[in-house]
Formats: sequence, structure tokens, C-alpha cells
Amino acid sequence: MARDIVVFTLHKSGSMFLHRQCEMLCAAARLDYHSPNAPASGLDARRLLTDRDLWRTRHGCFAPVRFYVDLPEIEKYEVLLHLRDPRDVLVSMFYSYCYIHPGAVAPNTGYRKAAAEGGIDAFVLAKASETSTRFPGDYGTGGHVEDLIGNLPRRYRDYIRHLLGRPNVTLLRYEEMVTNYPAWLAKFARPFPLQHRQAQLEEWAARASSFFPQRTGDVMSHVRHVMPGDYGAKLRPETIQRLDEIFSDALTALGYVRGISAQ
Repeated sequence: MARDIVVFTLHKSGSMFLHRQCEMLCAAARLDYHSPNAPASGLDARRLLTDRDLWRTRHGCFAPVRFYVDLPEIEKYEVLLHLRDPRDVLVSMFYSYCYIHPGAVAPNTGYRKAAAEGGIDAFVLAKASETSTRFPGDYGTGGHVEDLIGNLPRRYRDYIRHLLGRPNVTLLRYEEMVTNYPAWLAKFARPFPLQHRQAQLEEWAARASSFFPQRTGDVMSHVRHVMPGDYGAKLRPETIQRLDEIFSDALTALGYVRGISAQ
């Protein structure tokens, strides 16, 4: 019998792409799929974090889970941990918060417009600090459950402390997903019990261009920029230096280079 699968990730790390990949893989593997992005699942972020019974009573694949959850008997799961450079995550959060993501306040109005006018450097430094909650709402940042998951540095620390290095945890990187999809897919699909694995992987790899949206620099596009290292073009050098200090342990543990460099 296949082990249950949970896909942990973070906001602004391709989580909707992961959702679509898991839908595809679960259909092929005939696994039940439980997702906050699948309305039929009846799940939301707060329930995933607080209802331990659902983890005991449901089986199949749970994804995308955008924060660490202290799962009962986590050693029994196949865990996929999919992460992105935190500096690029923060840049993507700025554009989602100010311009892109739907919500109670329309994009580029009200406090979202005020955040945009304050500038990207002020925004990312605040979201990487204890003042993260000064930006109300969610808008693709996880703000609606920040009382439970903390700010972005804490989210990385939780993953590194509780998951990284466990024998049942496979670490995957967003950067490989967008630059070498076939290699990433082979790792991501490993826990799924596919009947015709090699043929299916080859078919999906051949369709990669249809899975990824066209890349654009338009801030009003939901997928504004998918390639790694965007932070180097968007942030001041002193902001990058400060983020390198804040995320020092995460950058080391996950193999990201400090400063501005090709991934």
C-alpha cells in the first residue's frame, strides 16, 4: 500500500503549479487528493494547522501545504519539501500584495497602494522582521494565518529544524523546477505509485511548455517572473545584505549563495 504523501512549500514558491502537478499525479496514481486549492476537499489553511484528526482520518496526498504542520506520526509520510530562495519569495510577495492577488481590498488601492508607494525595499525588510503583521490581509503572503505560522524567517526555520535531513523527506528547489523541469519532476513524482512511470514522466516532460505560463515582466500578471535571482534586479545592495543576514542559516542549509549571483 502506498504511503501518504504531503507536499510542504511556501507562499510564492510555485504552489499553484504544485497543486496542478499533484492533481495530475494523483489522477494517474489513483490517489485521493486533499488540497486547500481543491474546493471539494473542504480544507483551508487554518484547519490544516489546527485539526489533527483530519491528518489521522484522511489518506492519499496533501498539497500544497504552505507552512510547517506538526503532523502526528510524520515519519509515516512521504514528505516533499519544495522551497525557493527567500529573497525571491519576498520580491514576489511584494508584487502579489500590492498589485496582483485578489482580496477584500482591490489591487493598488487603499493600504495595498500605500505599501507600493512605500517601496519594495521597505516592504521586504518589514516582511522579514517582527513588523511583518503591519501589512494587513493575505494577498499571497500567508498573512491570514500569520498568528499561527509566524513571519517568513520563522517559516524557513521551522522547515529546517523539523524536516530537513529526515530520511522520509525529499528536498526540492523551485529553481530546478523552472530551469530543469524533467529532473525536478522525476524527484517530485517518486513517491507517487505510477503504473507506467517512465512513459508517463517522459510524456509530461515533453509537455513542459504547456505547464509553465509565458514569462513576463508585467506586474499585473499573476506569474510575473518565474526565473531565479529576480531579487538582484529589484532590491538595493544594502537590502540584499540585510536579508542575507536575516536568512543566513536558511541560505546555508538550502545551498543558496549570499549576495547577487547566478543560481
